Amino acid sequence: MHDPRLSEALPELLREGLLTPDQAERIRVRYQAGSEQAGNRQLLVFAILGSLLVGLGIILIIAHNWDDLSRPLRTLLAFAPVLLGQGLVWYTLRHKSTVTGWREGSAVLLACGLCACVALISQIYHIHGDLSGYLLTCGLLIAPLLYLPGSIMVALGHLALVTWYATLVRTDGPGDLPWMALPLLAAFVPFYLQQAKRQGGSIGFWWLSLFAALAFGTCSQLFYREWTIAHVLALVALSASFTLVPWLSPKAELRTWPWVLVGGMGQLVLFFIFSFRNVWEELLQKPIGHLGGDLVPIACLLAIVVAAYIMAARRRRLLERWPYPEGFLLFLAACLVALASPALAAVLTNLALLAMGVVTVRQGIEQGSLRRMNLGLAVLSQTILLRFFDTDLSFVVRGLVFIAIGAGFLYLNLRLVRQRQRHGHTP
Repeated sequence: MHDPRLSEALPELLREGLLTPDQAERIRVRYQAGSEQAGNRQLLVFAILGSLLVGLGIILIIAHNWDDLSRPLRTLLAFAPVLLGQGLVWYTLRHKSTVTGWREGSAVLLACGLCACVALISQIYHIHGDLSGYLLTCGLLIAPLLYLPGSIMVALGHLALVTWYATLVRTDGPGDLPWMALPLLAAFVPFYLQQAKRQGGSIGFWWLSLFAALAFGTCSQLFYREWTIAHVLALVALSASFTLVPWLSPKAELRTWPWVLVGGMGQLVLFFIFSFRNVWEELLQKPIGHLGGDLVPIACLLAIVVAAYIMAARRRRLLERWPYPEGFLLFLAACLVALASPALAAVLTNLALLAMGVVTVRQGIEQGSLRRMNLGLAVLSQTILLRFFDTDLSFVVRGLVFIAIGAGFLYLNLRLVRQRQRHGHTP
């Protein structure tokens, strides 16, 4: 049992009649399940670490004697980690398919073996290539491991490889577009939906959501050749759609908060940047009449946010939980105003930031959440402090503003802590 004191207390509670036998049995099963889950998590961690250490140890032993070996023997040794990983995966599928530690450990070992094998074969036979080609090959080879045996750790590595590959293709060389990243990301989507059904409330799914949000958000911005106000609007739309992800599924226990974290932070950063008038003026100098090939990705991102709004409207009320979805509508209004007056667009952006901060503070106070209230206060404070850079205020006035902001933080935090204590909650 998870707590030995509980096992001693249950018989006494039964004797005193405070618990029925059925209630005591349910409590015993509940805490025993918690203990088993903790043991499974430890097994998972040690299985992953053990697989990595075994793979690295094999590579180091081979590397020490590499120059003294013949080419056929080096080729055979290059495939040795792959064969070992495949053997473990086969054993897992046959005998340990329900054990998470075996699935993760065998898949990680095979994935590392495949990546090492590709590098070694290229070195043995002097196959020339660049880093982006190597990352693409590794991404293609480990993609099946998402489903057989099925590994969250391999999925995280897969997303990292795809994002790295796409960034290299776009930023290095002639500036080609990373089209091959799209099928690799598409191969991940069914696995993500599968994990949402199986273990959507686990910490592993939380990390999977975080890596997915970062990978999809980054790769979506690598298909532009220009940067105009239309591109910024599409990025704000993508951020808003990320913040709507929790309402796209009826399951409230899904740990999709990382999508909101990435989308909300991206939207706030863009709002802070466009709170300056000169940013609007510089960006509006670039013509948007001839978007060319950029029209397709921009239209796709705008279509995504429209679809997300429609799907979330059945479950979400206006300004529910956070104001970021409405932030896109405010930024769209600022873009339309900017066509006539960039200065007025900057004013509207600042007002939008203040409104988002006020709404977040109010929601934090109503829900008794210190983190949410402080986030709203941080948005308000940052908006005010940024105005120091484009206004000519004396140091006395700036000092008074700092004092007022600090006093506001202290007052609201103390007030919320006392409110939670009155209602029997710990701060």
